[in-house]
Amino acid sequence: MNKPKKLNQMAHLLSKGNGYIERSTVLDLGISARYFYDFVEDQSLVRVGQGLYQTQEAWEDELFEISTLNKKVIFSHETALYLNDLMEREPFEITVTATRGYNATHLRKRKIRVFQVDKQLWNLGQTQLSTPLGHLVLSYNRERAMCDLLKNQAETDRQIFQAAFKNYFSGKDKNIPQLMHYAASLGIEEAMRKYAEVLL
Repeated sequence: MNKPKKLNQMAHLLSKGNGYIERSTVLDLGISARYFYDFVEDQSLVRVGQGLYQTQEAWEDELFEISTLNKKVIFSHETALYLNDLMEREPFEITVTATRGYNATHLRKRKIRVFQVDKQLWNLGQTQLSTPLGHLVLSYNRERAMCDLLKNQAETDRQIFQAAFKNYFSGKDKNIPQLMHYAASLGIEEAMRKYAEVLL
């Protein structure tokens, strides 16, 4: 691959990423680190974190940056509700879930709320969703978000709780069998069934 073609590929990645580019993605294309760092310098890109760069003009996407720089966490609880359009406003704090034993000190220092679960439950309901700025991030789907909401009911604002349940059960995108499967896996099947019977 000649240099102009490599530069065009990197410029395409930068455009496709709305001003963000990952070093690992470039290297996966067979482009050397030297070419990548020459491109970073030529474009005056800003280092966001390890292996992630953005143009100086790009809109900052905090959710995308967190997801990209922390591959072992998944957006959950109120953040997942927001990404699934089950919350009308952006949550006051970002919430993620990691496996037990994961060192999340760096996230907690950023005031990110971290839940930790057993490894077999961590992948349950994992999907990719788009941030408001159009970047794909790891998040839980609607059904897992609803289960986490119910499990954490005591620590959730009542208005958020009620609105999410109303939005989910009145929406067309619900998957009740999957919801109940997740609820059973998380030990809240009976509680979820009671809400489903009232709201369906």
